[in-house]
Amino acid sequence: MFPTWRIAAAKASFQHWPRRATLGLAGWIALLGFPAAVIGVAATARFRSAATELIVGVWLLLVVATVLVAVWLWVWRVSELTSKESSARYDVLRDIETSRLTLRRPAPKDAVPLEATIDDAMLASNGWTARNGRALIKAVGRGHPTPGLLVIESRSDTTVIGGATVHPRADQTSVASIGWWIGPSHRRAGYASEAVAALVDAIHDTGYTSVEIGTNESNLAVQRICDKIGATEKDRRPHPLPDGSTVPGIWYEHHRVVTEPT
Repeated sequence: MFPTWRIAAAKASFQHWPRRATLGLAGWIALLGFPAAVIGVAATARFRSAATELIVGVWLLLVVATVLVAVWLWVWRVSELTSKESSARYDVLRDIETSRLTLRRPAPKDAVPLEATIDDAMLASNGWTARNGRALIKAVGRGHPTPGLLVIESRSDTTVIGGATVHPRADQTSVASIGWWIGPSHRRAGYASEAVAALVDAIHDTGYTSVEIGTNESNLAVQRICDKIGATEKDRRPHPLPDGSTVPGIWYEHHRVVTEPT
């Protein structure tokens, strides 16, 4: 009946703001309940000579229909508001171009080529399960919200060669964290360094003072990119991954260097 993301948005609303969510749902029930009650009273008057079971059945049908429609409208409204709030928070970047690449928001047509960039090595390095990858591709293909996701595209032939994620920190409005991957047929060509450097600059241009990058201690490729773009090591701590495992993590931080006018 509803895409998974709409149901997840409604569930999250109840978890984070139970009182507000309950009042919102009650409001929809009340709004629809009045005309339903009018219909019920009219039906009772019209069929007052009918069997009691029929009258009770009509009222029961009206109650059930009212609740179901109210829930449907409430979930739709909450998910739409959540989507707009998410877009306002995450989609702060314009398309980013480098000498060889374009980083942009995904479109449904990107689902198949983006899926080709997700292999076992990508899943392992990012701590994803195959299910995580399928869910992402499914969301892209159906045009569902994918907050913070960018596709990395070759400018020469518009081939999708990878992806990147940008996530503002909920507890620090001036900090955003990023992640990225390059598909198997385009690795070891310097695309990751080029994309990350441009992405970090673009994030700073939107007003974020700090960009955070986390990686496994064993991921030397990411560490080399962090050194190359001038990110400094901030912290080392265990890091839980989406697949349920925990790895020893290194966290880097990149600050834009501001030179004072002389």
